Amino acid sequence: MTLNNPKLWTIWKCTGVILSLVALVGTIWTSGMYYKYQARLPRQPDLAAGQVYPLNVHGIVLYQTLDQRNQLDKLLYSTIASALVSGLMAAIYQKKFKFGAFS
Repeated sequence: MTLNNPKLWTIWKCTGVILSLVALVGTIWTSGMYYKYQARLPRQPDLAAGQVYPLNVHGIVLYQTLDQRNQLDKLLYSTIASALVSGLMAAIYQKKFKFGAFS
């Protein structure tokens, strides 16, 4: 496929839209995780349960396990990466077809 192939740009556009939807779902999921943690995690460290890693949720410090922290970090960073890649793909697409904010 060459760069002037319309089918390639259709696939590019669909991939960008899918990535933006993944970022949107990831944002909602991450927010849900924060609020779930706020309702369930202890506000004092619990050495026996391994909940010693602080998490600040809107000024409330909670304590989570290493696995919980890593799961939240992975979700947050993958959501950010999806949004950035989607935005970059949109900018390239708009530059190629000369419309929108980048024309």
